[in-house]
Amino acid sequence: MMLQTRPYEFMVKYTQQKEWIDGRGNFIAFAFFLGGISGGLYLAAVYFNNLLGMFIAWLLSLLMGISYMIHLSKPFRFWRMFMKPGTSWIARGFIFIMLFIGCTFIQLILSYWFPGSAAEVVFKILAGIFAFAQSIYTGFAVSYVNAIKLWNSAILPILFVICGFSGGLAILMGISLGGSEAQIMAIENVIRVILVAFAVILVVYLWNTTYSSAAAREAVASLMGGNIAAIFWVGVVLLGVIIPIAVSVTTYFATEASDALLVMAVITEILGSLALRYVILKAGMYSPLTTTE
Repeated sequence: MMLQTRPYEFMVKYTQQKEWIDGRGNFIAFAFFLGGISGGLYLAAVYFNNLLGMFIAWLLSLLMGISYMIHLSKPFRFWRMFMKPGTSWIARGFIFIMLFIGCTFIQLILSYWFPGSAAEVVFKILAGIFAFAQSIYTGFAVSYVNAIKLWNSAILPILFVICGFSGGLAILMGISLGGSEAQIMAIENVIRVILVAFAVILVVYLWNTTYSSAAAREAVASLMGGNIAAIFWVGVVLLGVIIPIAVSVTTYFATEASDALLVMAVITEILGSLALRYVILKAGMYSPLTTTE
């Protein structure tokens, strides 16, 4: 017979948070993932002047909003979250999402019908600002939670942004396959730098977090050797870092990039970006009330 967790055990044991990962909470992890890659994809698409990439980023942001709505127990009252932007990162996030969707919608119309116009440039700038805000706010929303020491890190927003850029650039490269070889290589050059930065920041985040508190150390131990270790090592490290870097190095020395390798890198980077959000949220745990932290 399986023993149930006693209600009072949160007072003496490290307790995993469930609000943002189990059951309907999985939609929060998915929304954070979509927000990161949507913002990263839009900024990359603007830089490389890829209208299809901008449109897909807009669609992903819409899907992010839908994922948030599904997570809410009373979705028809979502408008109440707009009332507290001064104290809630979730409220700010909803505002960033709405502004990004609105500005990008106008920009896409202008880019299609009036390319090169001053209005198009203005809305590209506005949409770019809100794309970055949408991407980084997910990290702030998590790091703002003081009760969960694994999340309460100033490095986390940077990690989420870099991870979002990695996934967004991967999607843009997938869109560009079959097109200009020069643009594909240019995207690969940027991805190469982003992947190295992602690996370094991930190591720094885990190292710094381990020494920040006993609760954070317990969470990192769970992340790297507990019940979610397989997702971390396979999903984040192998798929999100090692395979994309290996493909990037291979294509750098090859005379012609293999489409099969590039497709594999695209898929693994996207899966790695999703896995990172999942394991960070899954590993978050509350300190026991009896702790002196």
